[in-house]
Amino acid sequence: MSCPVCLSPLTEPALTGRDRLFESTPKIFTLNSCAWCHCLFLHPMPCEEEIAGFYPSLYWRHSSNTQRDSSLKKLESVYRKIALRDHVAFISRAAGNRPDLDLLDVGCGSGTLLALLKHRGFRPIGVDFSEEAARVAETENGMRVIVGSLHQAHFPSESFDIVTLFHVLEHVTTPRHTLAEVFRILKPNGAIILQVPNIDSWQFKAFGAKWYGLDVPRHVIDYSKKSMLKLLNDSGFVPRHIKHFNLRDNAPAFVSSIFPSLDPVSRAVRHSKHGIRESVLTAWSRHAAYLSFVICAYPFTILEAAFGRGATVMVEARKDNG
Repeated sequence: MSCPVCLSPLTEPALTGRDRLFESTPKIFTLNSCAWCHCLFLHPMPCEEEIAGFYPSLYWRHSSNTQRDSSLKKLESVYRKIALRDHVAFISRAAGNRPDLDLLDVGCGSGTLLALLKHRGFRPIGVDFSEEAARVAETENGMRVIVGSLHQAHFPSESFDIVTLFHVLEHVTTPRHTLAEVFRILKPNGAIILQVPNIDSWQFKAFGAKWYGLDVPRHVIDYSKKSMLKLLNDSGFVPRHIKHFNLRDNAPAFVSSIFPSLDPVSRAVRHSKHGIRESVLTAWSRHAAYLSFVICAYPFTILEAAFGRGATVMVEARKDNG
């Protein structure tokens, strides 16, 4: 199979992995490596129907809210808003501090980021596969979310000043097709902002197939910085700014790689699967432990990012109209 990113035929098996987080399948997966752009991808590539089976019903954290302590939910909401400040700052910089812009967030989830951007003066809208996430976005954050894929939304050409894709492309089997649609709906000189896990990171070198950022098998393609920049250039975009650190993702990925049993989302999924109900005290204790480990991991994740080896890579690129 040729590389789905750069189309090079020079690929070979690199490692194997399984679903450590959600145990959606006992299957062992092979990841091939591209000799040219250094991305990894599942081989053979699963079909869309099989991929859908990798996402458990509680993949969206909000879907289990009825079983959780309300004060704990409020605390998580506050944490998410604080952690998303990096994203808001990066987007504001791309906007040239002009918030009165049309923005689309692809894979927007429950709309927390959309609400923060609306508060800043943007005109945001989201699109997401999950009906549950769209419902939460509307009822809890007052945001409009279109349910379905980016292509199914059928946006008119040149509709948006900015399109964001945070942790989306690693789930997509045909990234060139996705970026072609983003190019079509962006206004002239519009900006695309995307973020993916970075397999150039020290974390991946340390944990290999057990790294949280691989998330086998939901991540069908895993990107290096080189592969991401190649993909953007080939899709008609000119990269402007690159960042290797953010509050929301880098340190949690490190902790969840070491202690997957403490990861809040995977813990909720596994407990639901096995019929386990945590007491409020147990839930608070495990969340407190997880948060403590995350705080302790920040110095390391800041250091790896300073050397260009952060656990994520976030890129702003501009639509090339020439």
